[in-house]
This record gives sequence, structure tokens and C-alpha cells, in this order.
Amino acid sequence: MKIAKRLHSYLAPSCFVKQNRHGEWGVFAKNQIAEGELISVWGGKIYTEAEIDELSDTCPELATHSVSVFPGFYLGSTDLDCLDEVEMFNHSCDPNAGVRGQILFVARRVIESGEEITFDYDTTEVDSIPFKCDCGSSNCRGTIDGSGWKDPAFQQRNAGFFSTYVQDLIDSAES
Repeated sequence: MKIAKRLHSYLAPSCFVKQNRHGEWGVFAKNQIAEGELISVWGGKIYTEAEIDELSDTCPELATHSVSVFPGFYLGSTDLDCLDEVEMFNHSCDPNAGVRGQILFVARRVIESGEEITFDYDTTEVDSIPFKCDCGSSNCRGTIDGSGWKDPAFQQRNAGFFSTYVQDLIDSAES
């Protein structure tokens, strides 16, 4: 799978893509990024759940790099042979960035030069392919599966950084 600059999204000039300590692609800060600063704007194509299921056999990255935007709908790459740089953000249970609305991605705190920029996948997902997390944070949940949003402590830790879709689910569950 190739990685392209500005395939369908925006990545701030203060960021770049390289391999992290695990040998995976990630997004890093070129210089210090201020709390609240815009890091990226996600773009792409809207896929239905059926399309994701059908296409993931030939393009598994579509299933793992798309983002839920509504029940049964996902934002994913416009090119099945290439991923956008903004699709390289990795997960952490103690993230330094987070989503605002559906497509804006901002710094949750000051991010230092050279630091990998991460977000908690459960702030945008409610039903994802489970994976073992090895972020090493004291908050590490071990397995990430899209269920974190149901936990009141998780909701409190991530307040203000849930996608609109997930925040609506939290709000309706509280009613």
C-alpha cells in the first residue's frame, strides 16, 4: 500500500509521516504543536458497511483505516491502492490529539517536536475489529474494540474529543 500527500485530506505543515518504534507508519510533529491547534482535516469517500465488507477482501486497509461517521457509514480512502497521510495516525489510550466534530483533528495538549501524534480509536468507533493495544500508557485498556465509549470513566477522560457520531450515542444512552 502506498501513502500519498494530500490525496483527499489536509495535514498541517507542522506534521510528517515516518515509521514509529513498532515499525508502523505514524504521524509526527516537526515542531511543537500548541494545545487546540488544527493538525488535520479528514477527507475521503463515504462507504456503506456492505461496501467496506465487500472491498476489505482485496483492500484490508479500507476496513482498518476508515472512520465511522454514522451507523453503517464510513469515511475511507478515495483510492484503494493508496492511503492518505492522515490515515496514518496511530492509537493510544493516552492520546495527545483528538477529533472535533466529524473531520477535524486537533491537539489535546502541547505536542513536542518529534513526538508521535496519536488518538484513541474508541473516540470515533463503536464497532471495530478488535486489536491488542501496546501503547504502554497507565490507562491502557489492553484490547481496543469500539466499546470504550460506553465506560463513564472513558467518557470523562475524553470529553470534548468524541466524533459527533459517538457523542450522539453517549448522549442518547444518558437519556
